[in-house]
Amino acid sequence: MLKVFYQLLLICLFINLSFSQEKILFVGHAYGNPLEKDRIVDPTLKEFLKDKNYKLIYGGDFVQLNEEEEIQNFLKFNSKFNYVLVPGNHDVNIKIFDHQKIRFETYNNSLFIYLNTNFNNPKNIKEAVSIIKKEISKNFKNILIFSHQLFYSESIFDIWTNSRTNYDLCNKFYKEVINHLKASNKNIFIYSGDIGAFKSIPYAYFHKNKNIEYFAVGLGNGINNKAIEIQLSESDEVINKFIDLNSSTREDPDKYSRLRIKLYQLPKLIVFVFKSYYYILFLPIIIVGYKVYKKYYGSVKTSL
Repeated sequence: MLKVFYQLLLICLFINLSFSQEKILFVGHAYGNPLEKDRIVDPTLKEFLKDKNYKLIYGGDFVQLNEEEEIQNFLKFNSKFNYVLVPGNHDVNIKIFDHQKIRFETYNNSLFIYLNTNFNNPKNIKEAVSIIKKEISKNFKNILIFSHQLFYSESIFDIWTNSRTNYDLCNKFYKEVINHLKASNKNIFIYSGDIGAFKSIPYAYFHKNKNIEYFAVGLGNGINNKAIEIQLSESDEVINKFIDLNSSTREDPDKYSRLRIKLYQLPKLIVFVFKSYYYILFLPIIIVGYKVYKKYYGSVKTSL
């Protein structure tokens, strides 16, 4: 009888240890390349997860076309995983996923907040801020917030995101919630998934400001395929590593610091702006040319 008791105790301890050290993989823009429309998750992610057993947190845009075939492919792929969906602008209105509202999950002394940042109006923002303010006031050491939009990115010149859909409201939300996060004096971790879809924009991002750490990743560019591995230790420490899905190499977040990412995106932004607005650069030349032509043509016409 005593032997059975110790066996059960050992099993319980093992389960608790496994839970506290469960590895989580945060994935952004999981449908991958916007141009392929292949109705499956990014092939690099599929290959990486073949022999692994992460808990998956999808940071939005995990499907592209909102078609039955793509949705079923996604559900079938994830049938063997424990996973959570955070809506992006591509998948926010797919009711079958039931991921619209803010949801919460606790891991020992850590609170996970799954946030829908596809706000429809200022009222949604006030409701979200009120709920978050209430939850973070509770007795947690760590607050982990998961979103699609990098709601703290004010423009492409701040952090170049896949799109700017809904970012006006996202930025208003950030301005209203940030002081509450700072004042909580808790460890705040924010994970977002709206980058990396194109070769020209960042694919991994990290920044720390006081008690808040910001992370972002996204798939689709076909070269730099990154995700974030999150691990909770027995002592309630949150360990974050970027992980390369091609090589399984774990990378220190500082490799993708805010300064490095700004330097990385700057030349690409200059090219993008030039291609988008090159005609503005030639406008003064056109105006001057027109004035010279008018002056010359007018003087010739007068002399005739």
